[in-house]
Amino acid sequence: MKIELKTINYRGGIVRFCVPSGWIEEYEPEGGGTFYEDRPDSGTLRLNVLGFDSLKTAEEMAGAVFREHATVLLPSGFRMRHYIKPAVEAGEALDIYSWEVAVPVPPHSLRLVCFAHTILATQRNAPQIVTELKLLDDCIRAAEFSQQPGVTGSFVP
Repeated sequence: MKIELKTINYRGGIVRFCVPSGWIEEYEPEGGGTFYEDRPDSGTLRLNVLGFDSLKTAEEMAGAVFREHATVLLPSGFRMRHYIKPAVEAGEALDIYSWEVAVPVPPHSLRLVCFAHTILATQRNAPQIVTELKLLDDCIRAAEFSQQPGVTGSFVP
């Protein structure tokens, strides 16, 4: 079964990625987005973008941010680290799947694009959740990231 997707053009183009077309989108006024299916115990995908400035070049900062962590090179050319960590909220065991992408913004800035998908730990082997996580992983790895300065990114492919 093919899942229909919609494109999220986050904050005017800082990040472009896909989620299932039926998912709800919610945005915070000062940044951050939340995406989820409208059903009980749905997983929740959160997106936050952090910006950093330095005297170092953007490329030096990107190389340093994940220095001690295993990363993969995305098709976009940017480095990403992916990890899973357990958490507990209101007595409920959770799994948080995180994808963090370092995006150099020349000449002296860096964006850290942070995706986190939270599920109930008891769901981790459920076929629907396994499929959802694979889809999100594929969508995040295929995302487009702007290197343009500014809070909206002014996306230029």
